[in-house]
Amino acid sequence: MADDKRFSDLLVADVYETMVKTPSRIKKDASIRDAIELMIQNTLSRKVYVVDDDGKYLGTVNSETILRLIGYRVGVRDSGGWSFIRFLRDAFKEDVGSIMVKGRTISRDTPLVRATEIMVTDHLNDLPVVDEEGKLIGELVSLELFMQGRTLFEPGEKQVEL
Repeated sequence: MADDKRFSDLLVADVYETMVKTPSRIKKDASIRDAIELMIQNTLSRKVYVVDDDGKYLGTVNSETILRLIGYRVGVRDSGGWSFIRFLRDAFKEDVGSIMVKGRTISRDTPLVRATEIMVTDHLNDLPVVDEEGKLIGELVSLELFMQGRTLFEPGEKQVEL
């Protein structure tokens, strides 16, 4: 573990050196195809982060959204009224700004326990890391949590805090 600290004492800063420091970035007016190209190039991450000209985090495009749009384009969807409404709402979107979602962010000062809580609660595999100005400086992927949390599964190690 980072400096032999307990998992509950670790901050994002403690694992910063092993994090993805160059997550995929894209501008709001870029094409969805450009976002797909970035996802293909960066296989560790399943997201592309939307930033402004100053590098500030604006939102996230995730692989689930891209898969859904591909499915709409090839006719893979449930039957029914709500599905058709979702199809009409999403199928013809062309730019990243129209499909990004404003996600939760963390900072270097965020405890890993809090990052874990956000990932579990929001069903995420990774989180954007921003600085005090909101600029994207990295991406915490679940792999860092696995590397630090694996000692919690050693015989005799419990660390349950309710």
